[in-house]
Amino acid sequence: MNGYVPFESPDGEPIVVNTDRVNFVRRFRGENAACAINFEKGNYIVVRGGLDEVMKALAES
Repeated sequence: MNGYVPFESPDGEPIVVNTDRVNFVRRFRGENAACAINFEKGNYIVVRGGLDEVMKALAES
């Protein structure tokens, strides 16, 4: 449990997310295959995966 979770961007690029900085997660523009992870300062990144899948990965870290 290190607080970092590996994801991929919709294009397949690797992304590592620090779970301590996450405010909320939502679907990205109505798609079920991508989620937007919002951070403290209003910035967000888009990762590949459904909402349930992304939330489960973040909760397990």
